[in-house]
Amino acid sequence: MNKKYKGGVLLTTLLFIFLFSFIFALVLEEFQLTQRFTHKTKEYYIAKTMVSMLLFDIKEGQKGLEKKGHQDFSSGKVQYEYDRIRLKFIVQLNQKTYRFQEDYREDEKEKNKLKSKKGE
Repeated sequence: MNKKYKGGVLLTTLLFIFLFSFIFALVLEEFQLTQRFTHKTKEYYIAKTMVSMLLFDIKEGQKGLEKKGHQDFSSGKVQYEYDRIRLKFIVQLNQKTYRFQEDYREDEKEKNKLKSKKGE
């Protein structure tokens, strides 16, 4: 009952190659998804920061508030539109467009100036 089986290693080798290539494909896909997510998140926060900087300039009175306007940054361009209730921002960054809006009334700027004068 002691039989020796002779078999090749071809099937075993093919299975190992298939298994490792499948694992490699999964790891590569996960890496690409992570890189894409990181890049898009970084661009979103750059756009949001550009809007925040423009809004700060408007609130501090350094930039006059008009019905429509724009401001150029080193990484993109912010266009805004004001309709007495809300500011709508369109950010163009690396051939992508982001849209934000902020509730803002121009009389808030006057309140901020009064608060700063009372503090002096």
